[in-house]
Amino acid sequence: MKKIFFSMLVATMTAFTFTSCEDVPAAYEIPGGGNGGNGGSTETVGNGTAENPYTVEDIKKHGATGSNVFVKAYIVGFVPEKAIDDAKFTAEGCEAVSNVLIAASADETSVDNVMPVQLPVGDVRNAINLKDNPTNIKQEVVLCGNIEAYFGKTGLKSVVWAKLGDKEFGAKPGTEGGGTGITGTPKGTGTKDDPFNSVAANTEAAKLAANAVSEQGYYIKGKVVSVKEAFSAQYGNASFYISDDGKADGQFLVFRSLYLGNQKWTEGQANIQVGDEVVVYGKLTNYMGNTLETAQNTTYLVSVNGKTEGGSTGGEDKPGTGEDKPAGNGNIAIDGTTLTLSNPSVQAGATTVEMVPGDFYTENGTEVTTITLKDGTKIVFDANGEKNGPKYYTGANYSNIRVYKNNTITFEGSKAIAKIEFICDVDKNKNVNCVGNETATVVIDGKKMVYTNVFKEASGGGVQLRITKIVITYAK
Repeated sequence: MKKIFFSMLVATMTAFTFTSCEDVPAAYEIPGGGNGGNGGSTETVGNGTAENPYTVEDIKKHGATGSNVFVKAYIVGFVPEKAIDDAKFTAEGCEAVSNVLIAASADETSVDNVMPVQLPVGDVRNAINLKDNPTNIKQEVVLCGNIEAYFGKTGLKSVVWAKLGDKEFGAKPGTEGGGTGITGTPKGTGTKDDPFNSVAANTEAAKLAANAVSEQGYYIKGKVVSVKEAFSAQYGNASFYISDDGKADGQFLVFRSLYLGNQKWTEGQANIQVGDEVVVYGKLTNYMGNTLETAQNTTYLVSVNGKTEGGSTGGEDKPGTGEDKPAGNGNIAIDGTTLTLSNPSVQAGATTVEMVPGDFYTENGTEVTTITLKDGTKIVFDANGEKNGPKYYTGANYSNIRVYKNNTITFEGSKAIAKIEFICDVDKNKNVNCVGNETATVVIDGKKMVYTNVFKEASGGGVQLRITKIVITYAK
């Protein structure tokens, strides 16, 4: 009897529920008909894939979540300041390039029915924002990003890809170059004898997750399409685009490349020009998930119009000597307070040389630049464009050289270097071993090794490298 009563109760409640939904006043209907359309339709809603993107209602009304999900909607406006209540449902007077508003209907004008979209710096922002592209208003767009809170509402952030009409921008997750705007035929294996062309470099970089850096470096060859930032004495590097034929189709961004011989450019040296044929070497990155480029602090010019420096190109590689072979990226290992850089292309010999900071500096707070060891090896310290550069500090219980975020240490060996060991200090206040950032890099070119204390976050300083002693072991 109880079961019969319960069944009747459920049936009555179900009937009441359906009747109530059909009687919702028009003012509360989902714009554009919603996921279900009119009359309680049971049409399938999106699932967040490229083939079946979420709609705004899937997210706002049905609680869809996820990272790297696809959303299909209309661009309906922008937020001019910090409050979404100030939203403008027009492109007129737009000065905001960092966001747009999307909705299920192109004619939406209520902040209750929109999703704010954060546009990261790069191709997606350049193509989608309403300040630079006022005709995008009321256009249908497909975006790929993370569903997160934005402007105090459910929004879309970290957008890595967008499709507007038949054009795509950024890097589409789950593809190898497809959907990233990459055109042309990839060529080369990325080696010295068979460099990548620009298309192959783009394709390989597109495989990486947002902000990831390739484990190995690659050789890339092409003609300069345009110069984004020419070499300057201030930073010693340059940024430029290259392609097979010097035209924009299939171009690849060489970002902040050092000069020939992996050195900073200096006044009087020839600058990069449109039309130059270049070979560069560096790691690849998918910056912010929407810009394919070489990774900063890993890239340098190998040749320009056939000209090289330091014998780094031409002739046969000489494995085991390190004299004529850019070994690419060295290995970095941390064990307690010991940081070790090693060159995987050579074998360690028995010859070593040491550097103790107190043997070269005595005054607290001294700027550290170049140290020349007794055997002729040079250690060059550089701020690398940062406000804080390497300095020597000493006190009652410590004596060390402090290397800050993105600072570099260049070892110019009297002969090929197999291994460099840093004996480091401890920050007792923070209880941190000062062995540098985990994202640090080491690039090897013949007798030269360049360590960079890479730090990529928007704020903070990362982990310092506090050196109390350096031991260099040369190759056999």
